[in-house]
Amino acid sequence: MTDTPRHLATVDERPALADLGTQIANPVRATVRTVTQFVIGAVPVLNVAAGIIIVVLQQQGDIVIPGWVFLVLNGILAVTALLIALVTRLMANPVVNAWITKYAAWLAPLRQV
Repeated sequence: MTDTPRHLATVDERPALADLGTQIANPVRATVRTVTQFVIGAVPVLNVAAGIIIVVLQQQGDIVIPGWVFLVLNGILAVTALLIALVTRLMANPVVNAWITKYAAWLAPLRQV
């Protein structure tokens, strides 16, 4: 045992991972879960809605919607999923989380008890 004075000892005052919210402790998992939830919800809704709109438009007149429209719409969903992943990962950063906790507490993850 050393007799290093307390004021010279290195003290780590950071909270342990167990004391942080699960998104801070596991940012990759939080990101994957968020993107998966978005894709599971958005892809079927968008494709069904687009299909219904195309059928209605075709019944109203001789409007032909090219097949690439579905591809573009799903590409937009993919880009949106990437943006959601970026924001989720950013918000899981401890520095960003500290700022959120201080200035936007309603967005801060709950600490485990």
